[in-house]
Amino acid sequence: MTTSVSDTDLLHLTASGDESAFCELYKRYSGPIFYYLLRLIHEKKDAEDLLQEVFLAVWKGARNFRGQSQVKTWLYRIAHHQAISWLRRYKKVAPFDDLFETDRRDGPEEVVSGHWPSDQIQEALDTLSLKQREVVELTFIHRMSYTEIAEIMGCPVGTIKSRMSYALRMLNDMIKSDIKINP
Repeated sequence: MTTSVSDTDLLHLTASGDESAFCELYKRYSGPIFYYLLRLIHEKKDAEDLLQEVFLAVWKGARNFRGQSQVKTWLYRIAHHQAISWLRRYKKVAPFDDLFETDRRDGPEEVVSGHWPSDQIQEALDTLSLKQREVVELTFIHRMSYTEIAEIMGCPVGTIKSRMSYALRMLNDMIKSDIKINP
């Protein structure tokens, strides 16, 4: 199957039982979704298991896709629900390790990571709530719009903007206080 086939077409083919279309969707999205899950739950084995659960849900639920959002957004919403369910089930606090260890270049994270040691970045991100960290993750790592994030997290765009604003303000205050302490 070629990459010129749209995600929507792949999902429709998957809904009709086309395994090669499903494999292509998996190939396109398994990597980014795995790292998204890993950064939310911070357990590699469990993230791998959740990834399989996500794609099992995609296989079973492809017929339920209504086309009101992008396929990518729909997939991340399934992953979001799987991660939140896992966190509730195991009552884990999800650290945000390795946020800035991605293959992307020239993003805001590289600017911060170049001036701030990774342990300080980790410490700062750990002060954010899971929901705030998730908004930061989806915005800067996965480059999603606030509208897409709102669909994934099931809340209004204004809530996403508020979470991001609060998260950035907290991180900015930490950076400023660290600069004053360690010039």
